[in-house]
Amino acid sequence: MTRFGRILLVDHSRGALLFQETILRRRQAESVFTALSGAEGLQKARAERPQLVVFGFDLFDMTAPEFCREIRSDPEIKSISLLLVCERENSAHAELCLSAGCNDVIFRPLQREELDEKVSRLTSIPSRRQLRTITRIEVSLENNGRFILGRSLNISANGMLLEVDRVLPGDGTRVRIHFYLPGDPKPMQIMGEVLRAEFTGTMAKYGVCFLEMHGEERERIERYVHRLRARELL
Repeated sequence: MTRFGRILLVDHSRGALLFQETILRRRQAESVFTALSGAEGLQKARAERPQLVVFGFDLFDMTAPEFCREIRSDPEIKSISLLLVCERENSAHAELCLSAGCNDVIFRPLQREELDEKVSRLTSIPSRRQLRTITRIEVSLENNGRFILGRSLNISANGMLLEVDRVLPGDGTRVRIHFYLPGDPKPMQIMGEVLRAEFTGTMAKYGVCFLEMHGEERERIERYVHRLRARELL
């Protein structure tokens, strides 16, 4: 049985709230709160500090993009994960919310396995078992043929925390990361998957897990991390 954390549901439809709440309570969510408007949702987000807000596009008193921007502009709650529920034919709604800071989107009719997967991912932060070190490395992210410039804030053999000046399409997005390790003349090109997002000021931070790594690439990163860690301990 999947167990989730603290979740806030926001929708102007009582029926939609009841359906989502029933699914989540059967999955043994730690706590489930509900709100029937954007203003009530913001109030409960500040009071209850959920790990995740699941919300519809029409929030009665505001639109979903406005709701996202309110969350991301509040220092106390800006790190909460946001999951939009919308109709598949309204994909433009999804794009508007992702651009406003939403982490991910799920389309109606809700599929319970997909909801389980997205909620589980957005209410948990992967444990960091790998040694990692703070480092700033200039990177280029390639997504669907488009390139975005950014920099790393830390790195391990499993992934990077990246800082970029624009919003990526959402959690689960795959990107090819191009970068050079300092002191290593050979370029690195590694596929990565966005696992979580944080929004602070004008910059977005993304936790990216490396995918399809060769052993030689992992060894190069591990050597670099251990070298920096050794200097930090001097």
